[in-house]
Amino acid sequence: MDKPRKDNRGLIIPKIIIFSLKILDFISPYLCMRFAGYLWTKPLKYKISKREIPIIKSSKISTVKIKEIGKEIKLYRWKGKGPKILLVHGWSGRATSMYFIIEKLIENNYDVYSFDAPAHGNSPTITSNIPEFIACIKELSSSIKSFNGIIGHSGGAFASIYYTSIYKNKLKKLVLISPFNSVYEIFHGFFKQINVSKKVGDLMISFYSKKTGIMIDEDLSVHKFARLLKSETLIIHDENDKEISIQNSKLIKSNIKNIQAYFTKGLGHRRILRDESVTKKILDFL
Repeated sequence: MDKPRKDNRGLIIPKIIIFSLKILDFISPYLCMRFAGYLWTKPLKYKISKREIPIIKSSKISTVKIKEIGKEIKLYRWKGKGPKILLVHGWSGRATSMYFIIEKLIENNYDVYSFDAPAHGNSPTITSNIPEFIACIKELSSSIKSFNGIIGHSGGAFASIYYTSIYKNKLKKLVLISPFNSVYEIFHGFFKQINVSKKVGDLMISFYSKKTGIMIDEDLSVHKFARLLKSETLIIHDENDKEISIQNSKLIKSNIKNIQAYFTKGLGHRRILRDESVTKKILDFL
């Protein structure tokens, strides 16, 4: 019998942090918002697994300046003679989070690119946000050109479909793994988890709307803007995902015409990235 896994628990915030936020909320909602905002934009750093090391060593690593945000990122390439594929990891992930998928793409001679988003992996800075993920995709698509497909996971999936829909990219294939549908709902889920007041939540949404230049409201949802999408799309999600409900993908699927769906069971939010059947589905789609 398999032991219960620890990679599908969802985000766990220490009680001391929640207690501190509660005190700040009482003293100064603005200071509470700034502290909560720091937590919101600071990804967790996880130790690189041994399984990722050979993939990292086999890559060509370079540094790329993302002009729009004034930050540098680490770009990884596994050169092949086939179509160019860009992988976009999720929040608190890194370029090789999808190492199993990368391995299979290499075996099939794809020309594979992946990157550490700002404040992730080996890229510098301390904080980041989803608009910075989008800026990275824009810069790489402009400088490298001719990506045949993009594979995005979680927040990276949202960034990928936002870029492809809003900027009218002529991308042929788009793979979304465990995407969330609404930034607005993600914010409110975070507010509920850290137990802050409505005033703090409203302040934070207003602050980041101004900071990023993207209005954070109910219209900032994949099922609305993805109607502009022209790429062939494959959406993959697990029924037991505790971080992002499969209902997100079902809603997205119902609003995109040219889409295939592959729903799994028992893989959760991260193990889905190293499953044989999932990877085969991606390769068949590409």
